[in-house]
Amino acid sequence: MTYLTGVAQDWFEVGLNQENQGTLQDWLSDWNLFVDELRRHFGLSDPVGEAANMLDNLRMKPGDKISTYNVDFMCYASQLGWRNSVLCHRYYQGLPNRIQDPISTWEQGKPTSFQDMYALVMTIDHHYWERDRERHCARQAEKEALESHSWKQGKASTSGSVTASQSKANPSPAALSTKNPSSKPSLSSAPKKQPNTPRVDLSSKLASNGKLTSDECKKHLENNLCLYCGAGDHKLDSCPKKQTMVSPKGCGASATADTLAAASEKPLEK
Repeated sequence: MTYLTGVAQDWFEVGLNQENQGTLQDWLSDWNLFVDELRRHFGLSDPVGEAANMLDNLRMKPGDKISTYNVDFMCYASQLGWRNSVLCHRYYQGLPNRIQDPISTWEQGKPTSFQDMYALVMTIDHHYWERDRERHCARQAEKEALESHSWKQGKASTSGSVTASQSKANPSPAALSTKNPSSKPSLSSAPKKQPNTPRVDLSSKLASNGKLTSDECKKHLENNLCLYCGAGDHKLDSCPKKQTMVSPKGCGASATADTLAAASEKPLEK
């Protein structure tokens, strides 16, 4: 009686209390009488009808394996005296679509005996769960490959961001000169300024045609000066600054303003 609960436990506790008062119950000393007492008060009034009703409403859940459905079906069918063909029909009606569809398209046709139906259903269910395991492994492999690819892309993106941030933090000198045009150029790259050479007034030494005046030419000849550059260490024929020779007219030589300017800076040798 320790396994009883609820109303059934309360009923037999009443019998035990009556024993203390001197009223003895037959089922207290006989197991078979105890079982009859339990079934009479708390058992099914129509066990066969109840089993038939349970069998009619039995349905296999899509997520269950065939073994769970078989246990319940056999439990109710054992209490009934149904024929083989009736059990076969009822067994098929409780199956899910994933098993009924292959049976309805079976080449040999739908089985008519319960034993054949039972064996075929077991085979189909085993194949279904085997394929389900294969699909699960394939999905898992695809998920791992996708996660690995995403991790590699994220790592490459992070590396590129770090490189870009480092480049911004430590820009190259060329980038600095490009981005900051107002910055002062370095001494090495700054162009050297040419010294301002004062211009010499040569109007008194040149004629209107740009050649030496007769007086200036005479002065060069008297002082043994070069008629081209005005230097006293060589003559016109060996002048290193002479670019072209011009046939003399009047004094026999011509000079440019720049040449005379260089010569005028040197003192005349006497």
